[in-house]
Amino acid sequence: MLDDVMAALDTVLPRLAAVTGTPGVAVAVATSTELRTAATGFADLAAGTPMTAATVAPAGSLTKPVTGLAFLQLVEAGMAGLDTPVDEVLPAGLRGRDPAPVTTAMLAAHQGGYYGDIVTATAHAAPAEPVLDFVRRRHETGRAVEYGGALPLVTTPGPYSYSSFGVGVLGGAVEHLTGEPYGARVHRDVFAAAGMADTSIDDGTRSPWATGAPDRTTAGATGYMAFGDWCLPSPSLRTSAYPGVGMYTSAADFARLLQSLLRTAAGDRGLVTPESLAAMVTPRVPRPSPHGVRSFSGLTLELADPELGEDWWWGHTAAFPWGFWWEARVWPHRDLAAVAVGNRWDMARFHNPATRSAPGLAVEWAGRWAVAGSPGKLTDMDERPRWTGPRPTPESSRWMGVLAGERTHGLLGVTDPMPAATLARGARSLGGTDPGGWDPEAFVRGVEQARAVAPDPDALGALGRELGPAAALWMLECGASSADVTMPVGAFARSRH
Repeated sequence: MLDDVMAALDTVLPRLAAVTGTPGVAVAVATSTELRTAATGFADLAAGTPMTAATVAPAGSLTKPVTGLAFLQLVEAGMAGLDTPVDEVLPAGLRGRDPAPVTTAMLAAHQGGYYGDIVTATAHAAPAEPVLDFVRRRHETGRAVEYGGALPLVTTPGPYSYSSFGVGVLGGAVEHLTGEPYGARVHRDVFAAAGMADTSIDDGTRSPWATGAPDRTTAGATGYMAFGDWCLPSPSLRTSAYPGVGMYTSAADFARLLQSLLRTAAGDRGLVTPESLAAMVTPRVPRPSPHGVRSFSGLTLELADPELGEDWWWGHTAAFPWGFWWEARVWPHRDLAAVAVGNRWDMARFHNPATRSAPGLAVEWAGRWAVAGSPGKLTDMDERPRWTGPRPTPESSRWMGVLAGERTHGLLGVTDPMPAATLARGARSLGGTDPGGWDPEAFVRGVEQARAVAPDPDALGALGRELGPAAALWMLECGASSADVTMPVGAFARSRH
């Protein structure tokens, strides 16, 4: 079965990368006993570095199941329970005075009552913050990081509210209960135990590009902010919420984790017991369903509707700003798992759902072809990139800078200046278009224009309107769902208290 699936993926991946404008895509597919990989395109356009399944990249929310596994290991050791009040497994007073009652399972299922804090980013050169210090500081601040705190950090627990910060709190509990740094704990008891030699947590103690063997070198991928087929290297960011979004891994390495979980789903003890994994994949609360089927939150895992029967899957979609999207799924009834990564972020759309991203489609099709059989013939599968957007001009170069600055200094609240001139030098076109209209200096001016008014969402919105209808139409040409300059991103900028 894997032979046929991988042969089809080898054929279709170049086209998936081309039609989605993704510089590079890597995919790994596994059963309980086999693991295969495929890749296409480039990990870095300027250097011409090929993308491979061993290429390391920031994995964003794929970190969340790692935190869930680390916590379930402590539950199995009798150090905590799923119904334990979270304040009993954190330093006294860490969540402030009279915090609302929240259990550890509620945190893991995004029911802990936390808004936003999707990444909590700083420049990568900034010192890493200990996770318990970070959790305490954020509670003392009391506001979500996006747009200077437009939203409160805390709301009523119970309803589903996706929050990387909430999983960060759970990671703080892992650190407090064990008395050792979160990164060291998961490196030993999750990564090393699953054979993930090239995976690390960006907590300041280990290079994200480190490799397990001294005679190996694993190149890291460059992420790209994409405007149609025009791609700029994304700024290098570090997150203080690293138990939620701080892992660096490769498609092959993360497939080893999924393969271990496949064996556990079949009854073998692995990183956790089958009973613990069953608790992780039990639906706890409905969640938005971007995959076209009803979905639920388990414990740090996203679950498809169990009524799918043999087609039921669980896993996680992941992203890291502004350049990486991942999709990971396990079909336990099929003894199949797949994970894929692409180094593109469509800045005009903001969100890249699995149904239109190269990683999402690669994983979806791998699961489909494993059951239905791969297509006998895949026509017109050449490797020519398609022209997918407008050619750059000096004015649109500035618009790109404004949008990159808005997302980084406004939405993420990064205060450090972006290395805009360096990023501009790395810009490349995937469609073979004439780069003569590209104006690096205009891009830098646009970044500074946004930074000057960030993180104020009202001021950024006014700046977006000043760009005018030509910029709105350009956004549509670059793949936005409507002719609109999405500044600010409304869900993170409107106060709901």
